[in-house]
Amino acid sequence: MSEYSDIVKQIESLKRFGRRSGREVTEHLLPKLSDPDRGLKIFHIAGTNGKGSVAVYIAAALEANGFKTGLFISPHLITIRERIQVNRRYISEADFARLAERVLSVRTDEGYEPTFFDLCLATALLYFKEQGCDYVVLETGLGGRLDSTRGISQTPVAGVITAIGLDHTEILGDTLEKIADEKAGIIRDGMPVIIAHNLPSVRREIKKFTRGYFECDEAYDQTVRNSVSAPLIVASMKAQLRDPSMTPPLAGDFQFDNEAAALAALEFSDSMADVSKALSGIRSVTWPARIQKISDDPLFIIDGSHNPQGVKALSGTLKETYPDKRFVFLISAMKDKDVRHMVSRTKSIAASYICVANPSTRSLDADSLCEIVRDQGADAVAAADIDQALAMARKLVSGESSLGIVAFGSLYFAGELLKNLR
Repeated sequence: MSEYSDIVKQIESLKRFGRRSGREVTEHLLPKLSDPDRGLKIFHIAGTNGKGSVAVYIAAALEANGFKTGLFISPHLITIRERIQVNRRYISEADFARLAERVLSVRTDEGYEPTFFDLCLATALLYFKEQGCDYVVLETGLGGRLDSTRGISQTPVAGVITAIGLDHTEILGDTLEKIADEKAGIIRDGMPVIIAHNLPSVRREIKKFTRGYFECDEAYDQTVRNSVSAPLIVASMKAQLRDPSMTPPLAGDFQFDNEAAALAALEFSDSMADVSKALSGIRSVTWPARIQKISDDPLFIIDGSHNPQGVKALSGTLKETYPDKRFVFLISAMKDKDVRHMVSRTKSIAASYICVANPSTRSLDADSLCEIVRDQGADAVAAADIDQALAMARKLVSGESSLGIVAFGSLYFAGELLKNLR
């Protein structure tokens, strides 16, 4: 077993949650690593849905403008190295092993032991500093106020809060407003923050954390910058004008809003990014498991949606893009997810559901998943594993041009499918 494999195995054995919040752990850990975040120009991205897309849009736009750009995202789908990228190239195995080992060797006070996510973040910051990145884009892991990424001492040059939805309610709260409170915890004095399109109640909640508030409910417009002088800015974006020159590379109407938020963040950050170059960079983006089309014959789509808002977006895109098709849904979900809502949102376009567990210890077993689906009045069968689920789906759609396959319910499931297909 290689040094890299040993390190990854050691990291994966770490706890998902610690005795202290991620923010406290980061504040304790980074000074012991000579504060690698100091001096970095950071974009901080929080939200429930769309934060990965916004993060990669910003990174691609900066790269297209000639800036060396670090990108930290989660979760990963196939390799842990996906989480740490410079100019959208994964960190090498050797660099990951070397820097992660340095983090693992740090002696922390009792209760401040880093979790899996904490360690990945610290490794990423060390790498970005070492690589001399001009800009860094950090995606939060969970929430905002207590998230590990909030523990950096460097005030970000801009932040984005993407669409807020009901997810991780046992930790963040059981209403959109409570979750918005947690996400708004990324806001700091002197840091412009853009809100991607959200419900009015969510906007009002986030407004409580600001000194200045500006709304723009049309397409992104560079002139908004000249309209705002408040020290802390929140701009609410809704890209209603479908300008072909701004058509995002990823599927789904909501990607217009994500692109608008990314462009606004660049504008408010004083990055001096040229918009035409930024758009060129954004158009180069590919992003796995975000309504990702694997094949046309048969139509096969993989999506990582796993909460009500994400599944609603998936369903809406399928209905609009493929109005004459029905779908065999491959579904896998974690025990804490709202499977009933997943089915209620998709059953009007479903031919059937194939239920399967994914390798995570938090996965719902296939039989229990089937029972929930059937309770919603839909046809469902259980598969023993992913290989069998794929074989069953392909058999059902063989020769049926009106049918397609869609896999959804979990990013972990999406990752396993992509590994399988490789």
